Amino acid sequence: MEAAAEKGAPKKTPRKTTGKAPAKPSRTDSIVTARVPQEIREQGNKVLKKIGATPTELVNAAYEYVLEHEELPKVTPSLEELRGKRRELTPEQKEKLRERARSMTLKAPDDWEGKSFKELLDEARGERYARFA
Repeated sequence: MEAAAEKGAPKKTPRKTTGKAPAKPSRTDSIVTARVPQEIREQGNKVLKKIGATPTELVNAAYEYVLEHEELPKVTPSLEELRGKRRELTPEQKEKLRERARSMTLKAPDDWEGKSFKELLDEARGERYARFA
């Protein structure tokens, strides 16, 4: 006879064999532990529930963002926080604006040089409405 099980140890029940190997997980997952202020966690969980997402999906999305951008997501300040503050553009943003301005700027014909907008407008009106005079 087999030795008696230790006191308090669960009894092992034999599993039914189906002839199939047990399913192996397709991936290995890790558990991430983080400290989050209680109020933020509660508010965040409410929003996650509202949008049909879970904390696990949030953490996975955050890791995917970091992998793609190699930086943390930036928290955009609200308009109220920006009110009255001077904002600075990065050199990249300045160059992007310059390039957009160049792509939208038309070169004026040579005969326009030195004329003001008012002079050009008066000239165009004169040509257009000369037939009515």
